[in-house]
Amino acid sequence: MSDKKAKKGAAEAGEATVSVAAHPRAKASVRRARARTALAAFVIVLLMSLHAGVPGQEAVMRAIAGGLAGNLVGWFCALAVWRAIVVQEVRLLEQARRDRARARAEAAAAAAEMA
Repeated sequence: MSDKKAKKGAAEAGEATVSVAAHPRAKASVRRARARTALAAFVIVLLMSLHAGVPGQEAVMRAIAGGLAGNLVGWFCALAVWRAIVVQEVRLLEQARRDRARARAEAAAAAAEMA
């Protein structure tokens, strides 16, 4: 409980937080990845089960279980990829901010020397 309260307190204090869920492209991409991996796993397991001679109803049940597993695997992989992307984007934004600040400081120093 104290973890949740600390996070809530940090959010109320106005601290900027970065999350995959708040990223404009990540949420849709994660949903697509989950759906595609679930569908692919469902189809693969269904075809393999039918090819192995498993009765239809049992093959569909196995395919549903495979689809659920595929959904979870797709979700995990998509989150891992998007976490790395979001962290890199934050680093790039911070570097650009530093570069702009350095350029402003150099321009101000050059203007002070001219005066």
